[in-house]
Amino acid sequence: MSFFALVLVTVQLLTTGAGAACLVRCHRHHPDQLTCSVHLVAPALLAASVFPLVALLAYRASPALWGLWAVGYNAAALVYIGADTARDVPRGRAARPAGS
Repeated sequence: MSFFALVLVTVQLLTTGAGAACLVRCHRHHPDQLTCSVHLVAPALLAASVFPLVALLAYRASPALWGLWAVGYNAAALVYIGADTARDVPRGRAARPAGS
């Protein structure tokens, strides 16, 4: 039954990648709609990270599978953090070189 856990972890990683791609695309083409996109993608990232946890606990998964789950969980957190930060940065504000 660890195959079921592997499938769920794979879905988690694919969902995280798709969520990141959606948020990056929205930020580039429609920055004014990024807030709405973050609120839509966040529950999908959370659900995709929690569902494999149940299978990992129930079927005594291998440490490698736990590691993959942790990578996906941390990646989902970073996607959300990046999108939330991009939402808070004003549009058109360029980074200034240090010391100027």
